[in-house]
Amino acid sequence: MKRIVVIFGMMGTGKTTMAKALGQDLGWPVVHSDAVRKTLAGLTPTTPTPTEFGKGIYDEDFSRRTYEEMLNQAKAHLAAGQSVILDGSYKRAAERDLVQQLAREQGAKAIFLYCNCPLDIVKERLDIRAQDPKSISDGRKELLEAQALDFDSVDFTSPDFWGINTSKELPEVLEKVKFLLGRKEK
Repeated sequence: MKRIVVIFGMMGTGKTTMAKALGQDLGWPVVHSDAVRKTLAGLTPTTPTPTEFGKGIYDEDFSRRTYEEMLNQAKAHLAAGQSVILDGSYKRAAERDLVQQLAREQGAKAIFLYCNCPLDIVKERLDIRAQDPKSISDGRKELLEAQALDFDSVDFTSPDFWGINTSKELPEVLEKVKFLLGRKEK
């Protein structure tokens, strides 16, 4: 069965790292929200666009357009018979609902992996990212609190939503995710 794996959560929790590694390991395409957002804005993915939280290309309307385009790309991959990985915050329950709707329409299964790790690790990762000229993310430490307050709750009682501790080494986390995905296949 085709799958849409949504790797989501707060900035700096390892979403993109996990999405890239999982996509490479499984041979699945990955759609990154940061790259889609900047492409829609006419920017290269690595163009820094520091702005206030929820402003500019990060306002609600532009975010809606970004996630709509991600759904369009996911639909194209599913129509071609491919499973796909979506990498983004997916802070709105409505955004997650639209992924589930697309999966139903395309005869696919939607699985949501919520990345989480201790705040000190998040801050350390954001510091490292701020120095990386190849980074496509604009996430910064000063935006963390605002994002946390603006993040819709996640229903972990749903069998399709799993919390993933990304503070471990990537190979260990990746093996756990692949194990969980394999269990879901049965």
